[in-house]
Amino acid sequence: MTKLKTAIVGATGMAGQQFVLALSRHPEFEVVQMVTSRNSRTYEEALLENDGSSRWTQSEDIPSDMKEVPVVSSEEFRPEQMDVIFTAVESDLAKKLEPWFAKTTPTFSTASAFRYEEDTPLMIAGVNDHHADLVQIQQQRRGWKGFVVPIPNCTATGLAITLQPIHKHYGVSCVLMVSLQSVSGAGRSPGVRTLDILDNIIPFIPKEEQKVRLELTKILGTVSEEQIVPANISINCIWG
Repeated sequence: MTKLKTAIVGATGMAGQQFVLALSRHPEFEVVQMVTSRNSRTYEEALLENDGSSRWTQSEDIPSDMKEVPVVSSEEFRPEQMDVIFTAVESDLAKKLEPWFAKTTPTFSTASAFRYEEDTPLMIAGVNDHHADLVQIQQQRRGWKGFVVPIPNCTATGLAITLQPIHKHYGVSCVLMVSLQSVSGAGRSPGVRTLDILDNIIPFIPKEEQKVRLELTKILGTVSEEQIVPANISINCIWG
């Protein structure tokens, strides 16, 4: 079977590295380009800092089949040459890049830029597969050949997976959620990773509670008249 030509945008960041691991030797995708702001020839070179240390943070080594994948900048990148694109960039940059990618190519994103658009589903396999029908609405409204499908917030994902079968069979009206937060995937830049968490017993992540409320009710909602009707669930979030 011919594999789909794939690009990873933001490949040197922590989320991008997760894409690299997931797509290494994949039976259906072949990563043929990495898109990053770092001026390098190959992915392995792009991970190197000026002092010779590596930006690679995963417990596994860099996959051997990914080390020599060519690197290009966003200005050089040609999304129309790809079959699928995975993006792992900050939301502000995603707002600029992802509509450009989606004009020609299916784009899957870790950013929140499109999560709250009414024509954009938040997909979790096995939870709300029927929301995929909304992709065609997005394409028609925006004149795209591709599309943008973002993943939900990590806290909302676990909550949705847990509540979906309960809500489906019995209905859920109220949720009190307590989240014991770990260190952000963003780490600390520049400086020592995890330093901000020291002596901080009540971590605060801006807009995190709002994200969980909006995204959970969207994921568990129903598709009606070409949009998602959010589930009528009252959600109270506590962080610790």
